[in-house]
Amino acid sequence: MPSTSPQIADPAEQLRRLLRVADVALAHLSPEDLLDELLVRVREILDADTAAVLLLDKQTSELVATAAKGLEEEVEQGVRIPLGKGFAGRVAAERKPVVIGRVDHRNVLNPILREKGVSSLIGVPLLVRGQVLGVLHVGTLAPRTFTDADAELLQLVAERVALGLHVRLYEQERRMTETLQRTFLPESLPEVPGLRLTSKYLPATDPGIGGDWYDVFVLPSGAVALAMGDVSGHGLRAAAVMGRIRNALRACALEVENPSEAVNRLDRLMELLDVTDIVTLLFGVVDAELSEFRFVSAGHVPPLIMKPDGQSSFADDDWSNPPLGIGHVHPFREHVVPLKAGTSFLLYTDGLVERRDESLSEGLERLRGASAPMRLSPNPAEAIESTIRSLLDGREPADDIALLLVDLEAESAGIDLRIAADPAALVTVRRASRRWLSDLGVPRRVSDDVITAVGEACANAVEHAYGPMGGWLHVLAGCEGDTIRVTVSDGGRWRTRHSTRGRGSTLMRSVMDSVEIETSDAGTTVTMQRRLPER
Repeated sequence: MPSTSPQIADPAEQLRRLLRVADVALAHLSPEDLLDELLVRVREILDADTAAVLLLDKQTSELVATAAKGLEEEVEQGVRIPLGKGFAGRVAAERKPVVIGRVDHRNVLNPILREKGVSSLIGVPLLVRGQVLGVLHVGTLAPRTFTDADAELLQLVAERVALGLHVRLYEQERRMTETLQRTFLPESLPEVPGLRLTSKYLPATDPGIGGDWYDVFVLPSGAVALAMGDVSGHGLRAAAVMGRIRNALRACALEVENPSEAVNRLDRLMELLDVTDIVTLLFGVVDAELSEFRFVSAGHVPPLIMKPDGQSSFADDDWSNPPLGIGHVHPFREHVVPLKAGTSFLLYTDGLVERRDESLSEGLERLRGASAPMRLSPNPAEAIESTIRSLLDGREPADDIALLLVDLEAESAGIDLRIAADPAALVTVRRASRRWLSDLGVPRRVSDDVITAVGEACANAVEHAYGPMGGWLHVLAGCEGDTIRVTVSDGGRWRTRHSTRGRGSTLMRSVMDSVEIETSDAGTTVTMQRRLPER
């Protein structure tokens, strides 16, 4: 004969036991330690032999054995119970207590329960905000009739377990998501002569970090690639999808610098990347001469262009390009924005402009009205903060916000550039030289000659001045009257004689009017001059 439930402690004792569960649920424990301690106390409260928690895996719709006392094999073997199947699956599906007076193969799917000799079971759902987090169940080796009072007490315990566990899991996932997202967001933005780059990422307060991201990288040609994207959803999945897309986009852009072709290639990869989420993307390239910004928008909000005369407008009024991964081939249309010194433009995600109580067009107009502080501000980071405060109007962000502000600096009067003695850094020298000579109005033929000479002087220093530890180069350039003067200095000891620098030295002398080389224990300085033709 099944035994009835043992004599329950008096109400005061029962309350004290329940408070012990609440205390541990609110303690600062990890999810694993929390469950371990909670199950010990749950067995004590109900005078049971076993206790276990199975958490719901939403991706597979399975309950996964996560913690157990008296049924440790469930966790060790990674038991998974389909939602709606067996005892635990039924508790989760029905969202109410389930009692089994005698365990057998017909009512319990997990063979471990039968092998351990569990005779009677009672299980309750772990619910948070109406959502099933998992199942808590206890069992006895001797037959037992669980009462309504037992079910009510266990459900009260489950509420506290679910609340404490939800808080820990949310905090743990948020930390993991933040770490993952920081891994894929740029630690620092590249230094590009003539461009000033400033970024900002602001996570939503609820439901937490999502899939907003940005990227900036210099292409082999010297062009600068800019990306701003948004993956639907929040949490680890959105952050992981964001990372896959970012890396795939970089690979596509390195193969082909044309923005529309790069985005088309990325779109064709979406299925291979196992991305089924809605993904919007704005990807563009600023050419090496900083003369234009070519971009493609895949369902993304348009960039805001701020011109030197104070006028601002959105570069893209055509929303025909859909988001990525919709499942059919779509040619993404490319936009071209001419650039002049003093122009600024802003890339951002929709969390900056979207509100539930207004249309997107109204949000875009609010952004345009609030953008004035960002236009060539002496402190762009503060200007971005001011703009965000103005747009949020004291509210906490309901969605993630990512911004990338790009300023084209005023015309340069010369070059004063200190870089690493690294072949990869020479593209920066070429860019700075071309921009400076363009601002001077130097004819293209002369400009090409000067850039060639400066490049050779830098390449020689990179190759000969330093050993494996590397060093630095200092490039200074200016125009005095009708004569261009450039010096390239290093602090190394050359491994070849300076008088026989080979074809590099010959090439420099063939395109410049004069080339002088000075060597000392402090390093080597190459000074070159070239007269400008009459204008």
